Amino acid sequence: MSCYREEDRMKSVKGIDNLAYCLHRFWRLRLHVPFSEGRRKHLQMLRPGSPVKELEVWDDCRRFQAGLWTVLFTIVLVAIAAFAGQGTKVLTGTGELKRLEPGGGSRKTEITVQGGGNRKTIEIEIPEREYRKEELAAKLAEGREYIKKHYLGENPSAEKITKPLRLVSTIQDSAVKVRWKLDAAGYVNKDGTLNTDDLKEETEVTLTAEMVYCDVKEPMMLNLLLCPPNKSREQRFWESWEKQWQMEKENSSQEKRVSLPGRIGNQTMHYSEVNHPLWRRILLMGILFSLILPFLFDYQLEQGIRKRELQLQQEYPEMIERFILLLGAGLTIRGAWQRITKDYEARRECGEISGHYLYEEMILTRMEMENGKSEAAAYQAFGRRISMLSYMKFSTLLVQNLRKGSDDLLRRMEVEAEDALRARREFARQLGEEAGTKLLLPMIMMLVVVFALIMAAAFQSM
Repeated sequence: MSCYREEDRMKSVKGIDNLAYCLHRFWRLRLHVPFSEGRRKHLQMLRPGSPVKELEVWDDCRRFQAGLWTVLFTIVLVAIAAFAGQGTKVLTGTGELKRLEPGGGSRKTEITVQGGGNRKTIEIEIPEREYRKEELAAKLAEGREYIKKHYLGENPSAEKITKPLRLVSTIQDSAVKVRWKLDAAGYVNKDGTLNTDDLKEETEVTLTAEMVYCDVKEPMMLNLLLCPPNKSREQRFWESWEKQWQMEKENSSQEKRVSLPGRIGNQTMHYSEVNHPLWRRILLMGILFSLILPFLFDYQLEQGIRKRELQLQQEYPEMIERFILLLGAGLTIRGAWQRITKDYEARRECGEISGHYLYEEMILTRMEMENGKSEAAAYQAFGRRISMLSYMKFSTLLVQNLRKGSDDLLRRMEVEAEDALRARREFARQLGEEAGTKLLLPMIMMLVVVFALIMAAAFQSM
């Protein structure tokens, strides 16, 4: 476990929020939570040469900072959802107001009117769009089918009515309303429930469903055969509750409040309100996001390792070729190593290139040799840090040459360069296949959009 002191606050955390740093110290010092070895290794791969403590502080602080922002945004959204409403723009840039489709109803909006040196804010009401003649005829036909399909409720047929009817008041996806004219005997209520408790024999009744839209009315006759009920104890209980509730509503129709039934028979009733406020859902989403946040950071770290491996694999052939060229020009292994790293540093300082994992590792190896580490040990550490077979083979060739003084280093390097080029071509082919597979979904989505535009244009021209 790493030890932490106050002076360990380094340059990389100067711009990080103080609260995130305090949470980092509490997490590591007070709770004594050890840093993950796997994460530490990955961070060292992505930032070669950086001190381990600095990497740990930086990684902890960015994670805690993201968590704090998540909590803050969650609180703000919860407050907005709990205490504020949302508006909808209806005024277009061309000075037109958007109507709601039939059935959407009228809506009010405030607009600022100015002209001729005058300015005023007024509230106007925008009526919904009305059906065209052919649209209305189609909607009425759909309404007849909709009523036939739903008015029986759970009853199997119109010849055997024992359960409540479903007297729809609206037609789905339509602005057409439905009014019902019930039987004169009063066996059917407005809500579809049946008054058949005293019914002794089968009775035929007629209901009239009148579809209404503006001034258009179209009646529809429905013949039903009511059968005597066979109700369970629970059904009788809830029917009693429903009757008493209807009585309470009628008796207090002019009052500001309506009382729920207090007793049904000998049973005392208890009530509790069921609600699903939006702020609770947002709070739940914020908690869930906070829980998955560490996994998102781990995924980001894994993606960084994958990017590092891809970059190292792509740059290996070029590095080998440069090494062969410099060795052939008469430089020693260490001289070639220094020449490559210094050229990279010069180009990086001029802004020609950004950071490359391979050359950063080579710079770290050069610094180790400058600090007294032997060449062989530095090259071996270079191969181990990169942890890729090709680089480990390259470092082995260098170490063997240093220890045994073989004369065929250039030849063996050239063979390695040919193998690296073949591997690079194979790798490029694999990347091309992966890119083609990734492009398949966007192409399908674009095709769907094109078909949707064609169909929309076709419907608009009808």
